[in-house]
Amino acid sequence: MTTVLPAGRRTGNAELVRELYETLYHERRFEEAGRFLHADCVEHDPVDWRSSDRELPELRADIDHLVADNDRVMLLATWTGRTRSGAAFRLHTAELYRLRDGRVAEHWNVVDRDVLAAHGVDGGPERGGQPAAPGLHGPHSETERANAELVLGAYRDVFSEHRLDLAERYYHQDYRHHNMRTDAVPDGLDAFRAFFADNIAAFPDLVTTVDHIVAADDRVMVFVTWTGTLTGAWSGGGPSGLPLEMRTCDQFRIERGKVAEHWEVVDYLALGKAGLPTP
Repeated sequence: MTTVLPAGRRTGNAELVRELYETLYHERRFEEAGRFLHADCVEHDPVDWRSSDRELPELRADIDHLVADNDRVMLLATWTGRTRSGAAFRLHTAELYRLRDGRVAEHWNVVDRDVLAAHGVDGGPERGGQPAAPGLHGPHSETERANAELVLGAYRDVFSEHRLDLAERYYHQDYRHHNMRTDAVPDGLDAFRAFFADNIAAFPDLVTTVDHIVAADDRVMVFVTWTGTLTGAWSGGGPSGLPLEMRTCDQFRIERGKVAEHWEVVDYLALGKAGLPTP
């Protein structure tokens, strides 16, 4: 049976979030926030650095990718501007909004706090007390559910159970990889296996937890928490014995039942705190 999707609802929510960014983060008309946010909106970002002219005057954001899934909109954004001292500023974040009755009722995010720290801006704690809301919400097509299960299976088998031999089950041989901060991670399945073999050697107890997931058409986006202990050596860093609790947002484009393309935002400050260099 084919599920009838609320396409108009998804489109309307996407348009609302795009208008929010234009009004608040391009025109910086913060006095109009009430048009977009419920009075009882639950904000899981512990630090309001976006609207602070004190630290980042004239900060602007551009939406790079956006997936609207029923009452949720997840996106990747690039923030640019200058600091108080005049230094150029460029930051990548991921944002998740839950909408209710045409306004934002809840907000989560993943921020590359390493960039904020380099400019002397407080980015808050690793998690900020952000509660997870795992699993898909609302109606989806059979293809969307299959795509979501594919991505969840990859995190379970490849990243948590360290079955790199199963990677070809989830990724095309020539899949493309886009890190929003660096192009150091190469494309292709062979490079993928080599990269994560180093990760697993450094963090033998590495485990991933998918905190949020959305799916629409051929796209799946997730917020993920990576935990482990640096007891091995990797990327110029020795075994520190320090714990890792790192958050990422990952967007996947699925083609013929496998990942064909991948974009990511990474909180690199957490990697640095575990004892490894950041890009």
